[in-house]
Amino acid sequence: MLLVLHLALVGIWLGCVLTEALFERALLKTSRPNERILATLHKRVDIFIETPAFLCVLVTGAVMLAGTQPTLLLKLKISAALIAIVANVYCVYLVFERERAALAEDWALFDRLDHRQHQIGAIVLLGILAALGLGLALV
Repeated sequence: MLLVLHLALVGIWLGCVLTEALFERALLKTSRPNERILATLHKRVDIFIETPAFLCVLVTGAVMLAGTQPTLLLKLKISAALIAIVANVYCVYLVFERERAALAEDWALFDRLDHRQHQIGAIVLLGILAALGLGLALV
């Protein structure tokens, strides 16, 4: 049952990351008012959906880990998952800072933070996909 919950949470997290990428593509570089809306929307999604999802993935994963023997494949999966989580924590920080820059209309800072956020977001996505793939190889 815990595995099902864990996988559902991973699905929510992955779906959230992909959805954010879609609204980033739809609103970014369209206009500064749209970028301000984007920054606020992205922050809200991070607060209410993405962060709770990846924190719950961390907790459910840790609980399941307590009852298993760590194989090399499992250690690789955990490493990929932890990379994704740490990168996502940093990405959330960047999202908050990007919104602050948008609200202050500091567009040079916004653009720098936006670029960095997308770089780190790619690491999050790759980490999730790697952990999910390795996890599927374990079953």
